[in-house]
Amino acid sequence: MPATSHADPAADLRARFETVVMPHLDRLLAFAIRRTDSVADAEDAVQEACVRAWLGFADLRDEANARPWFYRILRTVLSDMREKSGRRQQLVYITRLEDAHDELVGGEHDALFSEVVARLDGEAVHRGLRSIPEDFAAAVELHDIDGFKYVEIAEIVGVPIGTVMSRIARGRKLLAGAIMAERGGASSESRAADRRAAQGGPR
Repeated sequence: MPATSHADPAADLRARFETVVMPHLDRLLAFAIRRTDSVADAEDAVQEACVRAWLGFADLRDEANARPWFYRILRTVLSDMREKSGRRQQLVYITRLEDAHDELVGGEHDALFSEVVARLDGEAVHRGLRSIPEDFAAAVELHDIDGFKYVEIAEIVGVPIGTVMSRIARGRKLLAGAIMAERGGASSESRAADRRAAQGGPR
């Protein structure tokens, strides 16, 4: 009796997973590194995201959406990690960054952010991104670094497109404030005081 060949569904699923998901790992790791305190934490997050992606892979209907789908899983993992570590961002810190941005650069925020964009690979920018609230940092990263469109970001983070656009705008301002605050230090405070004095305000 002739032997009958049988397809191996598990092997087929593994092969499909590797083909669809694995090409995005480098970008995902870079994203995770910018969102965590160490490379080891980032690697742990991506590994956990891979496990969750594998467990839910059969539910992925459109392979063309694999990249935003995988980013969404990674963001959930990173959020879980932050909650477990008790890491929280305070409203007063957000206000301080926005005030620092306004005092240091006045109405020149577009020019300043152009400088920030030109230095997106710099460690100072990565530190700035880690220092601002996750919702704003992620929106800026996904749009300005990873190149996602508004509609894709909305799908990844689960908010309306209008909210995405608002977060990007405010996130850029917070990021610029964080970078300028770090770079300027006392000399920037002195320049801001001089500007206020020249305008007739308190020193």
